[in-house]
Amino acid sequence: MTYPPQPGQYPAAPPPYPGDQYSLQQPPSGGTAITAGVLAILGALWGVVIGIMNFGVVDDVVEDLKWLVIFQGTVYLLEFVTLLPGAILLFLRKPAGRWLVAAPCALHIAQGLVALVVLSSDDRFTRDLDSATAIGGGFGGLLVALSPAIATLVLALVPLTGRWCEWGKRPPQQPGTYQAPPPGYGPPPQHW
Repeated sequence: MTYPPQPGQYPAAPPPYPGDQYSLQQPPSGGTAITAGVLAILGALWGVVIGIMNFGVVDDVVEDLKWLVIFQGTVYLLEFVTLLPGAILLFLRKPAGRWLVAAPCALHIAQGLVALVVLSSDDRFTRDLDSATAIGGGFGGLLVALSPAIATLVLALVPLTGRWCEWGKRPPQQPGTYQAPPPGYGPPPQHW
């Protein structure tokens, strides 16, 4: 039997409820995955437009650089073909979407570096500059141009994006089971 509280005091706190004391785990935030998916869609649209433009100007380019324009156009169209399905799969929480977004981003960064090396070694583009200025200016411009691909690559590969994709495959969590009441509370009332 419990006694009423003394005047001016608060009643004693009841004992904690028995059973599972842990709350349900919160789902991971999808901010990184959704941002990577949106950037991937924008990158896919950019890739198809620039890829078509590259193939449209092949005849206007000097003969020894045609291979670079064709190479870049092919890479841009390949990015379109992989980024768009990757973004859709990422929105559907499929782990394959992460890799279909990350791979073309890495390919885009690699083709940018190849273009930088080829163009900085060609004296038609660097004849009025010393080599350090040409490479430094080219690298700075390339870093700005590649920043969306770098951001998309990082966002697709962070562990939070992976956890968000894996969370979609889990069955819904159930609350803990009910146990007998603590000692002193007696059995639950029976309603006949």
